[in-house]
Amino acid sequence: MPSRNHSRTAHNLSVLLDRFKDRFSIHQQLSLNLDGWQTIPDLCLYPRGSLSSDWLTDEDEVKAPPLLVIEILSPKQNLQPLVDKIREYGQHGVESCWLVEPATRVVSVFPALGGSRAFAEGNLRDETAAIEIPLAQIFV
Repeated sequence: MPSRNHSRTAHNLSVLLDRFKDRFSIHQQLSLNLDGWQTIPDLCLYPRGSLSSDWLTDEDEVKAPPLLVIEILSPKQNLQPLVDKIREYGQHGVESCWLVEPATRVVSVFPALGGSRAFAEGNLRDETAAIEIPLAQIFV
């Protein structure tokens, strides 16, 4: 269940990512159905124009994998299930995942190609999505 800091972190990330809205559509709590695997990431980004922009129609689930998924660790959530979920995203076509840990103020970036990189200071860089944002502004 999302907490106060979880909610603040999601909002701050949305604000920071808004500067990339010319390249991405940014979604919060979007229901995904990726080859039968149903999930709802905290945030996800699609390349601009890859999803319908028709406001007169809507869909309950999106079947296309996003380019980037962001998961925020909640206080009562265990880390390993979230890491397993990130692995599952990669197996379903998501190219990059972020694991955000508000309590430690660390963001780990997991490219689908393998490996990971943790950011605890400076700028968070996701080379797959070509995004760079100041880490400190996520946790204000």
